[in-house]
Amino acid sequence: MEDSKQTSVKSASVAKTTSTKGLDFIIVGAISLIFFLCPIFFTGFAAQGLGFEKMILFYFLVLIGLVAWVTKGVIQGELNLKRTPLDWPIIGTVVIFAVSAFFSVSGKDSLIGSYGSATKGLAAVVIFVLFYYLVVNNITMKRIKTIFWALAFSSFLVIIYSLLQINGFYLLPFNIAKAKTFNPIGSLSALTMFIVAVIPLLVVTVTQAKDFISKERSYLVIPAKIIFGIALLAGLIILALLNGFTFWPIAIVSMVIVLMFFLAKIIKISTNNLLVPLGVFLALIILLVLGNFNVVNMNLPAEVSLSRDASWDISKASLKANPILGSGPSTFYYSFSKYKSQNFNASPLWNVRFDSATGVIFELLATVGILGAIAIVIQMLIVLSVSFLTLIKTKEKEVNPILLGLFASFISLILFSILFSENNSMILFTVLIAVFALAAALVMYPEKYKSITLSFRASAKYALALAAIFLCVSAGVVVLFTIGLKMYLADVYAKQALNTPELTVKIEKFNKAVALAPYQDGYYLNLANSYMIMANQSALKGQDQADVGTNLSLAIEKGKKAVEIASNKAANNESLGLIYENASFYTRGALEWSEQLYKKVTELEPQNPVPYMRLALVNMARSNAETDITEKEFYISEAIKRYDEAIAKKGDLAAAYYGKAIASQTLGDSDNAIEELKRANLVARDNLDYRFELGRLYFNRGVVQPNLSQTATAEIAEEELTPG
Repeated sequence: MEDSKQTSVKSASVAKTTSTKGLDFIIVGAISLIFFLCPIFFTGFAAQGLGFEKMILFYFLVLIGLVAWVTKGVIQGELNLKRTPLDWPIIGTVVIFAVSAFFSVSGKDSLIGSYGSATKGLAAVVIFVLFYYLVVNNITMKRIKTIFWALAFSSFLVIIYSLLQINGFYLLPFNIAKAKTFNPIGSLSALTMFIVAVIPLLVVTVTQAKDFISKERSYLVIPAKIIFGIALLAGLIILALLNGFTFWPIAIVSMVIVLMFFLAKIIKISTNNLLVPLGVFLALIILLVLGNFNVVNMNLPAEVSLSRDASWDISKASLKANPILGSGPSTFYYSFSKYKSQNFNASPLWNVRFDSATGVIFELLATVGILGAIAIVIQMLIVLSVSFLTLIKTKEKEVNPILLGLFASFISLILFSILFSENNSMILFTVLIAVFALAAALVMYPEKYKSITLSFRASAKYALALAAIFLCVSAGVVVLFTIGLKMYLADVYAKQALNTPELTVKIEKFNKAVALAPYQDGYYLNLANSYMIMANQSALKGQDQADVGTNLSLAIEKGKKAVEIASNKAANNESLGLIYENASFYTRGALEWSEQLYKKVTELEPQNPVPYMRLALVNMARSNAETDITEKEFYISEAIKRYDEAIAKKGDLAAAYYGKAIASQTLGDSDNAIEELKRANLVARDNLDYRFELGRLYFNRGVVQPNLSQTATAEIAEEELTPG
């Protein structure tokens, strides 16, 4: 009897061990795939770009690992949670972001991230936190090597593929991938940031590969050195080719950190291997000293971002209005529109709307306030301090060089985030490096960190609690999987819609996108514009007025929905205002609605001259519709006031001078009309339309019986009013 009991206990134990081994494989596999796939993954099928695709993949893999981890706890009857120095800062950060999102100017954008900024919403912060605890509680010395190799091979593939791409060797059949500027990280500046960040990791791999490979597989050491040596050289070549996008001082700083630890013998290295980091360091110095040179004329387009001065000015103004919690996570577009200075109108990019600041601190101050910025800075400092202390305190371990590479890489990424604007891919990569560095440091640290054990074996009450946790996590994962999949499919339909010239197909695709993601205001705006174009085409073809009215009603309905979803977004209000302005040709009362929306834009974007221009055009349209002379003159006078307001915002706005000239001529004031057109020609010297109009006015004033009529239209200067 006793033997049979012992046998059954042993068999149960073996079964449990086998089950947990399988779950451990899933956990480690999910984590390793995150580090391997996230840098290189893309499909090009989504309208929001590569960063969005990487984030969706990241969500899925984190949730898979999370379910496996909780399931393992259910099988074992206990769940171990490692106490870390980041616990309280993480709790504080989540609370601050949640409260800021609750009081946000756009709850939807703060929750899931604004369109194209999937890494900045509250949902992303929560997933990042779950990923951190998944890695920290499931990492060992052996697994550090596994994850590191996954990251190293991913970096190798990104670099080699990008080098071939830059030189015109297109390996993939996708249309998106058939351009020199394309790479898996997104932009050329982001690619240089990525390469600078992984150079310390590649140097460590080339010099210390022997420590990361077991003795049984020592035959792989030489091939590994060759492969990653090629990647290191290719990375330097890319940085040289993209010299105009590369910030060399940060690359040098990262190599200085690596060399300091090698030369101080904190991390042991042979004399021969020391030549590799020294060679890379000298190469970077040479490339820095050479300055603005072009090894090959690549004819690459320039990339634009908000200046640091403008970012700082916007942050200061935003802090005065919302010092504690900011405007809400992922709502920098609101702060930019609301608080940009009038000086910004003097820049060539005056009509571009930016949704990211140049410098993470500036963006955090504007969006989540002082508390949110302090919380993030504290976490950065903790990761740096724990990693540094681990490096100088730990005895010689085979994974020490890995931590050194991660430490140098993380410093370079922090510097980039402080000085430049980072896209979604680089924000995600920064989180990966930070989590990996801290998790590795906690495993290696000489002093053991405490852990909390949630044991559910003691009583049925705790067992029920564990069952509840398991069911909640499982249900939550299923829900999030479904939502994430729908978000991705919706964006695929949106991309297909944007790529098709056929209006009917475009509308069909956007309707499918809206059905899957009814909270994306951008889809509704595109639908509204498509319906408006269809209404105009129907009217031009002389089709049934019922068709025109139906399309017009649908355009207004979809535009209203976009404004309803994000009412504090200036672009949404302006787009709906344009739709109403266009609808005024077909229905009464549209101009009044258009005027209200443009006035709302002036509140959301007080320094932008464009809404004042549009208000002037609305008043001119009202004047044209009036028969009473007094009313006509009133509306024209109102238009002139609006033109003056636009000119006060931007003194070199030729379209405003031109519009004012037309208004003055309509009032019969030819002299003033000529003066305004002279100003328009002065600030827009190459505009032949303005020159013709000025010549026509001079001619009309000079003849005895002027009989030339005004034939120019407002469309002459329309391009100047198109916002970015």
